[in-house]
Amino acid sequence: MDYAFKNSPKDHLTQMVLGENGFKIVIDGATYNYKYSDITRVWLNNPEGFIAPGEYSCTVNIVDKKPIYITSKNFDQNGLFIEQSHHYNSFVRVLHMHIKSNKAAEFKFGTTPARYLKRVAIIALILTACIASIITFNSNPFYFIVPSVFGVFVTIYGLQFCITRFPKGYNPDNIPLELLPA
Repeated sequence: MDYAFKNSPKDHLTQMVLGENGFKIVIDGATYNYKYSDITRVWLNNPEGFIAPGEYSCTVNIVDKKPIYITSKNFDQNGLFIEQSHHYNSFVRVLHMHIKSNKAAEFKFGTTPARYLKRVAIIALILTACIASIITFNSNPFYFIVPSVFGVFVTIYGLQFCITRFPKGYNPDNIPLELLPA
């Protein structure tokens, strides 16, 4: 199976070709061959919402190599976005079928632990700033309303982020539907 993508209109086209025992990547005329048995982790991600929009993506970690970042994006020669959600969906499923026999591979989704902790720290910092401003401006009710409303918004969105984006594992035979475009 072949799959091609570009992360931005200026990037080179990246083509992946899945074979029986491995896959190859073709970038700007250079070809790189990898075996499925060398894959250590597959990390799926879906768009993160209105504060940090993104795309459906699959990061493949290979032993002693740079991770391969595969997205659902593609652009034509004029820089116009090409819709290829169904093709990306099929590609990810076929890739999982090839990798699932590799006992060393981990299958994960959500936000990577470092990004997760960074965002939780930012949420806590914003809430601390809201509480500090409420305490500081407690004499005027108008000044109390703005940080309170902002704090409630950050709390609700922060809890939703913490629950839905917590790093989790999954079975390659049963990929969670929210990780693949419809």
